[in-house]
Amino acid sequence: MKKIVYLLLIITAIGIIVTYIWNRASQDEIVAKEIETLLKQGETQIDLTNIAVFRWTQVGLFGPYTTNEMIEESMEIKFKGDNGGIDILDDRFLLVFANEKYAIKTVIIPRKFGTYTIKDNTFLIVKP
Repeated sequence: MKKIVYLLLIITAIGIIVTYIWNRASQDEIVAKEIETLLKQGETQIDLTNIAVFRWTQVGLFGPYTTNEMIEESMEIKFKGDNGGIDILDDRFLLVFANEKYAIKTVIIPRKFGTYTIKDNTFLIVKP
């Protein structure tokens, strides 16, 4: 009987850990490299639906000194874990992809290419 209880506790713990990790927003370096490549080629409008091939429902763009709390309030989402904002990084912007109520991916974009905006929850617009 004790073995079954221990087994159930272990399965429950693993489930909680997997759920926590699964819902954490991870930094997507592949998308960041693809965007930077397009920026170097002079693109001024990047279709994020062609680059960010994971499931997401909204994207937000945030400048330097933006905190996790500001991002969560603006997008009406939550970060799980300790990753997120860019409150001390003044040389970059942060794209935050969310799926419903949780941030799922973040992408760092360097400021050296200009300033950015999001259009129609789909396009990254670059103004040199």
